[in-house]
Amino acid sequence: MQGVFLHILADTLGSVGVIISSLLMHYFGWMIVDPICSMIISCLILLSVLPLLRDSASILMMRNPPSLDHELPLCFQRVGQLEGVYSVHEPHFWTLCTDVFIGTIKVEVAPNADAKYILSQTHNIFYQVGVRQLYVQIDFAAV
Repeated sequence: MQGVFLHILADTLGSVGVIISSLLMHYFGWMIVDPICSMIISCLILLSVLPLLRDSASILMMRNPPSLDHELPLCFQRVGQLEGVYSVHEPHFWTLCTDVFIGTIKVEVAPNADAKYILSQTHNIFYQVGVRQLYVQIDFAAV
């Protein structure tokens, strides 16, 4: 939605700039106004697009979502406290689109642990913070 808003804003600024520059050129003969107005509009558009480019690059680079930075360590801790879980390894979380988060995690569990229980609880823990798709690899520890 942000891209659509920026596109409409750029069109609106362009139209207003053309109207203002044409009035100044017509009534005062200031021919330099047109390129100056074009440069100002271009700078405003560039400055407003930079955050959109940054967010898009973060999504394409599959970086950890900033909105989950504080919740993920708590989730790892909660999973680590489940009965039969020894450790949590190799977590990787990224943004699929604006508010859709995906993650993978490896959980090392005791040989006699209930894998279905651990799997369902792990999914519930991460679902509560907004991770809609979670891939869990359960590794049984050697005896």
